[in-house]
Amino acid sequence: MYFPSGGGSIKGVSRPGHVVWSRVYIEEGRLKYDTGLAEAVALPEEETNERWHLTTPQWPIMHAVLKGINRDQMMAKHKSNHIQVVYAPSRADARRSLYIKAAAMRELGLRVYFCGKI
Repeated sequence: MYFPSGGGSIKGVSRPGHVVWSRVYIEEGRLKYDTGLAEAVALPEEETNERWHLTTPQWPIMHAVLKGINRDQMMAKHKSNHIQVVYAPSRADARRSLYIKAAAMRELGLRVYFCGKI
């Protein structure tokens, strides 16, 4: 049986809006879940292209402002290099969604950590 290798990527810019972000990782032999609120923002095309040039232009990009946590804090704490995001119609809906998703993760046995300003 032949299983071709390789993959794909989708280049694009995430739309502006309120989001819940999260990361799942293993630490001390246990699944852990970090989550917080952010706002995806639009930047000028020139700035987006400059950021793509500094990373990998084939990948999608989101310009996000994390609430109550800076980039260095985020990178020092988190053990996963990708986040998952869920859009919400408003900041209030994002906050509500954050708690619902966190409760589900806790019920699944993950240790939940809220990061930044909730």
